[in-house]
Amino acid sequence: MAGSVLDWRVYGRAPSLDTFWDEAGNLGQAAAGADDIAATQARLGIELPPWLRALYARYDGGAVRMARAASLHSEDWIDADWLVPRARLLPLAEWFSLAELRRREDYRDDAFAALAADDSRLIAIALGEDNGTLCLDYSAGGEPRIVLTDQRQRLREYPDHTAFLADLVEIQYWNPALQARHDPRQRLRCDPRPPSLDTFWSGPGYWADAAAPADEAALAAAEARLGLRLPALLRALYLRQDGGSTEFVWAPLRRQPSWHLYDWESVVPGDSVAALADLRTLADWAADFQGSDALYGFVRNYAGCERLLILASHNIEWLLCLDYRERGPQQEPEVVYFEYFGELVANYRARDFHRFFADLRRGELE
Repeated sequence: MAGSVLDWRVYGRAPSLDTFWDEAGNLGQAAAGADDIAATQARLGIELPPWLRALYARYDGGAVRMARAASLHSEDWIDADWLVPRARLLPLAEWFSLAELRRREDYRDDAFAALAADDSRLIAIALGEDNGTLCLDYSAGGEPRIVLTDQRQRLREYPDHTAFLADLVEIQYWNPALQARHDPRQRLRCDPRPPSLDTFWSGPGYWADAAAPADEAALAAAEARLGLRLPALLRALYLRQDGGSTEFVWAPLRRQPSWHLYDWESVVPGDSVAALADLRTLADWAADFQGSDALYGFVRNYAGCERLLILASHNIEWLLCLDYRERGPQQEPEVVYFEYFGELVANYRARDFHRFFADLRRGELE
């Protein structure tokens, strides 16, 4: 099926309790034990409903696969609303009542009066960037209602988890690798040879009329500006050409991939690598193009984002980065391909630039 990165697609609807969690996003995540549940119930003065006990018996909070719903004001999926903010439930130890929030932040006593007469009975279980808060409402007694708020008004309300789950969908921008996971027949026709210094570049980027090489002075200036040391192989590529287009955009998602598309990811957004002068860190991007609020959000949620250097990107949704967070700015970085839809998700990772370069292939969809 044809697709475009401008298309939103629905890839799942109405999860059950068995399909609620994003299993790949929760690798290594522990389950909540009976003691964890008892401590949370005692601390907040509540009783967890059976459906939440079942969920937390699998993971003590974590990534949710289907987290959005059709907009109440638009028929376009691009306007879909987040029902589970940041697509993540909080661990039990981080659940809090809005009464606790009011006291901690020194809000006025009636701050949440429009949400509940007793804000100690409104328990936050997921929290987003713009005060989007998913709550359990115990005000009426019995099993709690499920309420989405912006901490000023009730945006959506569900009488039980069945109605809540029925509204949830998984939507993403279309991309070939994602589509392949839902259409396993699609295959990639690849040239088995990796790139070399002579074959990697295929022309200038859209920002340049001609493909000109960088020099050592330009490399030194870029490294000084960024406070990072570029990998030796990447430096050699820039000495051949200062950024530009490439046909080598596919990387395997496992060590012995088939030619089915689900074993591959297109990891160079826009099929081009930034010129030295255009290299930015993720922190630079947030500050330059999204303003201080976005920068604060990135710094808060992604410690070390000033050490994620963007080599290629499509807006902020897809990012190919050098990741210096683990080893430091003067050491060999990992290479990571991220998707960002409210949260950075690493879809591909190589231990260093040599491994990344050796992984790359050029190919076409069959």
